[in-house]
Amino acid sequence: MALRQEDLSAEQLEHQRARDRSWAQAQRDLADPELRRYLEESIRGLDAKRPAPLLTREEFLAQTTVSDE
Repeated sequence: MALRQEDLSAEQLEHQRARDRSWAQAQRDLADPELRRYLEESIRGLDAKRPAPLLTREEFLAQTTVSDE
């Protein structure tokens, strides 16, 4: 893996720029108090839910449909 941008191919450089844009947008989004509050409430809601019940192998397979492919 390249360590310097000069070592990146054009495709790799575009991917890196896209990641940089995504990271910058995420930082802006997290700075928005309303969006941050919504995200934190959503996470608390997920944390408060009971975990899904564990299934035995047989129970899992009974709930799984076989693909026609």
